[in-house]
Amino acid sequence: MVKKKILCVYGTRPEIIKMIPVIRALQQMDGVTCNILNTGQHLEMVNDLERTFNITPDWRFEIMKSTQGLNDILAVIMQKVIALFRKYRPDIVVLQGDTTTVLSVGLACFHEQITVAHVEAGLRSGNIFSPFPEEFNRRSVSSFANYNFAPTQQAAANLREEGVDDRSIWITGNTVLDAVKYFHEGGLIDDVAQSNRRQILVTAHRRENLKFGISSICKAITQIIDEFSDIHFLWPLHPNPLIKDAVKEQLSDNQRVSLVDPLDYKDLLTAISASYIVWTDSGGIQEEAPSFSKPILVLRNETERPEVIESGFGTLVSTDVKRIVAETRLLLHSSDEYQKRVSSPNPFGDGKAGQRIAEILAHHS
Repeated sequence: MVKKKILCVYGTRPEIIKMIPVIRALQQMDGVTCNILNTGQHLEMVNDLERTFNITPDWRFEIMKSTQGLNDILAVIMQKVIALFRKYRPDIVVLQGDTTTVLSVGLACFHEQITVAHVEAGLRSGNIFSPFPEEFNRRSVSSFANYNFAPTQQAAANLREEGVDDRSIWITGNTVLDAVKYFHEGGLIDDVAQSNRRQILVTAHRRENLKFGISSICKAITQIIDEFSDIHFLWPLHPNPLIKDAVKEQLSDNQRVSLVDPLDYKDLLTAISASYIVWTDSGGIQEEAPSFSKPILVLRNETERPEVIESGFGTLVSTDVKRIVAETRLLLHSSDEYQKRVSSPNPFGDGKAGQRIAEILAHHS
């Protein structure tokens, strides 16, 4: 029997986290050969996760150079992946999310007329420039993907509104829940020691927050610390010097703010579990925090994950200091409001998305 050749591609930490459940499920499927490509868009963070999950890519590109921009990354990945396709032509290429890796490999597949499967398809903020460039990337790939794996009903509806062929759309849940479940069941998330202080986890890295947003977040932190004596902030700083330097300049002398290097995934999940509230502009953390029953203040003007808002877990506060402080104050003062926010089921699925996706790829043509 000729096996179906499926190539799973990732290049950044969010991609590998959400692709691992698909890879593991495909590796167990009869009639499928699952190969793996790491484009190298992120380096050490992805390599650490490969070791954690015991994943060895069949191909690994080395693309990163200092001062290169999005167009440089796009061009070099396309050139390298097209050269790979000349030697190895998969039947299906599986992409996850909305990174430059996704757009560049997707375009290469389109030009070579190779079937594309898009995991986490249909997320939309409604603003082509926010998040930038992710909103453009995911809209583009959905327009030609043969398989669109929507994590929620709303994501599927977004695709249909854009005219995507309904026959290409499957609602699967979000594979990040599979990854969190793996860490939970494997005992990989550290137990959280009881403490008299309450921790707020902060993550911020979006381009749209670089100019003014980071400074506003720092001001909100200072106000909350001044008002609540039991609050401690943990901020794993993005390596971008525009973020790191600005935050350190404003908060490095504050003893109740821990500014740390980026956390590996296990430690990030442990930090979410240990926190009372999460402030974030990260899409992934909006999906992960509900698994730990944590309320989220979304530091953006809009979110492509409206389910987190509708379920009550998340509140859009932008980087407006007054809104951040007011919502945080409400959650810290009112246990009833806090419980109301975190009482809904997880809006992103049941932790079985990877298996569903693998079965569709293996058995549907």
